[in-house]
Formats: sequence, structure tokens, C-alpha cells
Amino acid sequence: MGERDIMVTIRCITYNHHLYIRQCLDGIVMQKTNFRFIALVHDDASTDGTVEIINDYARRYPDIIYPLLEKENQYSKGYDRIRKLLDAHTNSKYVAICEGDDFWTDSQKLQKQFDFLEQHSEYSACFHPAMVRYEDNSQKETLSGDIEDRDYSGMELFQWNHRPPTASIFFRSEVYRSPVYLKSLKANLSFGDTPLFLSCAHEGKVRGMSEVMSVYRKHPQGMTSTFDKGSKSMLKFAADNLKIYRIFGDEYKEECVRIYVMDHINYFLLNLHHGKILLRSLIKVLVKYPCITVKFLWGRLKESSLLS
Repeated sequence: MGERDIMVTIRCITYNHHLYIRQCLDGIVMQKTNFRFIALVHDDASTDGTVEIINDYARRYPDIIYPLLEKENQYSKGYDRIRKLLDAHTNSKYVAICEGDDFWTDSQKLQKQFDFLEQHSEYSACFHPAMVRYEDNSQKETLSGDIEDRDYSGMELFQWNHRPPTASIFFRSEVYRSPVYLKSLKANLSFGDTPLFLSCAHEGKVRGMSEVMSVYRKHPQGMTSTFDKGSKSMLKFAADNLKIYRIFGDEYKEECVRIYVMDHINYFLLNLHHGKILLRSLIKVLVKYPCITVKFLWGRLKESSLLS
């Protein structure tokens, strides 16, 4: 695993993705490159047949697929365990990410991104848009955000309409060793993508590429689906977003506060929709950020049927 000729390590985290993992691994093994790459496929003790599929691909593509299989679920003990395991096996110049329920659609994806960073040493990362697929067919496929062929600032990467889809990011592995990224790890955040993107922007330029080269799935087991149900994890997510500006600088403070307030309002309204009146979260932001809370709450109420 420490071979020096490996230029790109793909980090693939999966758990109970038997419906999706084949398409994810197909997108990996179909990559056509003039360099060597490997995929670390970490399964967190799936119980639905995902492991058997991973092992099948590992047998067929032993030079690409490297399974890291857990006997006990590690995420429940803290995501840091998984990160440390992946870090121990990541020795390449570049890193790409594709979680087990997403997949790549372009066989040249890695080569295109590799070529760009090889030719532009001042850049730490590049990314591209993805198609968003709703597995319950509740909506038609749509394009993720507004991503063009240009450079993006850290602030833009933090804003939702420019945020890189996780399966699109391609970056220099040295970002993982940067002081600002290591500082974000100590904050014990409930999400890993945002601090990674902002660390890339802190360490160098970040380039957007307008070509769509992956698919992001939304399904009942996904994080966003959990939020859509008004889970308490929304409040943990909101609190962790406030930590962002303390790590990356005051330039992010206004956006952090906006997200913090909106998450609390969404939590209140989603639970209200399900017949639960949970005022504590709403009162908390009303006291702390009264003006912005009233503004956003009024806007949400006007959008909904609650004022009709």
C-alpha cells in the first residue's frame, strides 16, 4: 500500500449501500488514466450484502480495489476512527472522494483533474458539478449548484449554490496535513466536506470545472433525508457550522450565522409540519440573533401555507 507509483487515492466510505455500491465501483474501475490509482473502500460493518459486492470487485480488480472491512460499526464510535484508518493508507500525491451511494459518469474524470493540477502548481484542488438523482422519484434529476470554469474563493465554496459535490473534489493530499485542516479535526465537527473544501481554499487556488462528471444520490438513508425529517442532528449541524468561522476566519462569520439561524428555523418548521411544537430551538436564535431570525422566519412563513 505504500508504493510510490500510486498517484491518486480514491477514498470510498460505504454502509448498507448494496443498492448503489456496484454503480459506484463501476465508475471507479472504468477510469482511464496514464497513472496508477487505487480505491480504499471502507465498509462500516454493513448488514445488507454490501461487503460481498466489495469483495467481488476486489477479486476482479485487485490492483484497484482495496477493501477495508469493519466487523463492528465505527461511525457510531466517532468518525475519527474511520478517518485515521484511511489516512494510514493514503500515501499518494492526490486524493479523490466517491462515497458508496454516489458514482462517477466520465471515464476521464480522474485524468482531467490530474492533468489540471499537474499543470497548475498554485492550485490545491478542482471540482465539478454533479447530477442530483432522487431515488424515490419525488423530483426530476437536477444539476447541483452553479459551477463554472473559473476559480472559486473559500467563501463561495461555503455557500450552498457553489459548494462542490463530495464526489467531484480532487485535491493534493498535503491539504490533509495543513494546520488549518488539523485544527478543524480538533473541533470534532459532524461533517467533513466543508472543512476540507475550505482547507483547500486556504492552501491554494481552487478551480471549478463546468463539465458534469458524477451523480449525487438523495435517498432515505442519506444525511439530507434525515434533515428533511426534522432530526435533532440538524441542531448539531447548525452548532458545528458556527465553529467554521472560528477555525477559518471572521470572513465566514456572517454566512455561519445565517446557516445557524436557518437550520434552527427549518428544524422548528419541519417539526411543526409533523404536529410538534418545539419552541426551544426557535427561542434560542430569537434571543441570540433577533433581527436575522425574524427576517428569515417571516420569509419562510410567507413561502409556506402558514400565512395563507
